[in-house]
Amino acid sequence: MEKQHNTKTIYHLLATTIIISLTITSFALCIICEIKKSKKNELRVDGELCNLPQSPAFGYGIAALICSSIAQIIGTGLFIFCRRSNDFKSSNTFFASFLLLLSWASFIIMTVLVATATSMNQRQAVGEGWVDGKCYLVKKGVYVGSGTLVLVAMSSTLLSCYLMLNKSRAVHAQLK
Repeated sequence: MEKQHNTKTIYHLLATTIIISLTITSFALCIICEIKKSKKNELRVDGELCNLPQSPAFGYGIAALICSSIAQIIGTGLFIFCRRSNDFKSSNTFFASFLLLLSWASFIIMTVLVATATSMNQRQAVGEGWVDGKCYLVKKGVYVGSGTLVLVAMSSTLLSCYLMLNKSRAVHAQLK
């Protein structure tokens, strides 16, 4: 029984370390995107047609999306694993589930923001633009806000897992 508990602890620690690493990476990539996004001086206008070269923020944005998606999936899996090991209901379970819901809401908003901003940093050819043949630039702070939402999402996920783990440990201590 003790060996099984130690193995679970190692898996939880490993999953938490991976989630934190991916979250920090995604946040850093969002900050890099903010710095490397297309600037107004890169925009070329020819009459009513515009041209905007691809920005390095395009690749960094995709990498940020991949890192945050993997972290969110691992975090949700960890939450489900922790919740399945507990067969009872409590206010802690409700609050932990609420935090996971908050995490997913933040993640979805962040994904929409980063995906949209990243697609705007792709090459916008003459006459094609981003939408309706017009060129668009990402506003200041979009990537920083998205990075903040990554931190909110993963913090909520980890806190919900922590609440489930502490509830599980309290039950094991009472059984001994």
